[in-house]
Amino acid sequence: MELHKPKITKKAKLILSLLYLFDFKAPVWRMALDTEGNRLALEIRDGDVLLAHFYTLDLAHFTLTQLNTPEEPAWWLGLEDAHQGMVLLHGYGDRKLGQHKSITALDAAKNQISWQQPAKAFYGISKAGIVLYDPEQPEAGFEIAETSSGKIIQTGLAQQQALQLVEQHTLQRFKQHITPDLYLQGEPYFEQVQAFLEQQLGVTAIAGMEYAETDHAIIISYYTSSGKETWQNNLAAWTLAGELLLQIELATGLSGIGSDTFFIFEGRLYFIKEKVSLHVYDLI
Repeated sequence: MELHKPKITKKAKLILSLLYLFDFKAPVWRMALDTEGNRLALEIRDGDVLLAHFYTLDLAHFTLTQLNTPEEPAWWLGLEDAHQGMVLLHGYGDRKLGQHKSITALDAAKNQISWQQPAKAFYGISKAGIVLYDPEQPEAGFEIAETSSGKIIQTGLAQQQALQLVEQHTLQRFKQHITPDLYLQGEPYFEQVQAFLEQQLGVTAIAGMEYAETDHAIIISYYTSSGKETWQNNLAAWTLAGELLLQIELATGLSGIGSDTFFIFEGRLYFIKEKVSLHVYDLI
């Protein structure tokens, strides 16, 4: 990694335009990017009232839709993935152990159930479709279901075959998607970026950080001390020409660090602030 060293100018303030902000009023538990359907699926969980809601965000028009779920309450459902306009949810075979069982595919555009496989469990996504298996009979082999209909189109796959198909397609699915690299304290890259942040912002980063660089920007998510045994997560972005684009607090009072605190898709920066609100900025 060759770290660019832009200098903060007199314009060192928020100059990156906020495109969209969605405040869910409850923690964003998980997100799944549908690169082919150009959508983002979100799982929102409010543990105080044991309610879970699922949303689909159309990334072309930035319209947000709450999805109709097959059962009420939806607390015992969870987001698995999103692919080709389908939002894939799981249930639980054993709630005490958290074992996933059942697959429900929701058509995001129509906001209705497209298909269900109540006895199967989700394994991954291949070029041909959704890879699944029977959690009570894993020795029976893996299958592939057509994404749009749930129809089984291939059976008898060994686990290694299924893994290879999923890994191969993952590279293709996310070729326009940038996730940051995680650097932990004590690693050479951590020290390099730590020195950069101290020089540019006058802060001392601790524990870990995430770093990404595009053709247009540098983005760093880092942690600083916010009190006795608590940390604050911040995010900053610069142009390669040297202007500070964004400096924002993501969360405070944290007991540890996280990963995947932001991602970039097709020139846009996505992150969650204070666990409850999705922010989208244009990096181009």
